[in-house]
Amino acid sequence: MTKKLKIILIVVAIILIAGGLLVWKTWNWQGGMGDIRNYVTSLFAGEKVEELPADVKEAYETLKNDPSNTSAYIKVAAWKRDQGQLADAIKLYEAALEVKPDDTLLLMNSAELYTRNEQYAEAAGAYVKVIESNPKWLAAYRSLADLYRYQMPERKIEIPSILKKGLEANSENELYFVGPLAIYYKDFGPEEEAIRWYERLIELDPENTTAKNELEELKNKQ
Repeated sequence: MTKKLKIILIVVAIILIAGGLLVWKTWNWQGGMGDIRNYVTSLFAGEKVEELPADVKEAYETLKNDPSNTSAYIKVAAWKRDQGQLADAIKLYEAALEVKPDDTLLLMNSAELYTRNEQYAEAAGAYVKVIESNPKWLAAYRSLADLYRYQMPERKIEIPSILKKGLEANSENELYFVGPLAIYYKDFGPEEEAIRWYERLIELDPENTTAKNELEELKNKQ
């Protein structure tokens, strides 16, 4: 066998392997979409589709034909939420996240639904994923901090690090994080940190009379 023939055979083998992988991935993706399509259909097993609102029915029919359409998931999930069917709304968002696992809007909306359904660990996981994949999305930091403060108080000690991480990634929006940090330290200590953050808050927002009053009260305690 000549050297030239060997090279040709190697190239052909590479092409065949690559083609086989592409076919496998395509079949796998189509199979996954089929599973999602069946799953979405199952969520409407008890509904009379013809009686759905026109926009919801349209979104449902869209998903049956194109289970990768995330806008349709959002529309149908919103209707399910408004009907009080939080579990189904969550399942729709989870299906949408199979299509776009790092989509910020899907993650934020699913986190809100998880919170309403008292699935706090899942909500926290969604917020963390937004912070990791889209660190400029300001609301994720504050939402996670609020979740830890009010629904998961055993994790409230993590709030300063969350807010400081947000501040580091978004220094151009310093005011957005300084206020919550000042409030956290005022409520949970140490007071020296609260004073420091209130002073910075007033530097950024000199007309903030509430911050001035809080700072004066803290200093009078010392």
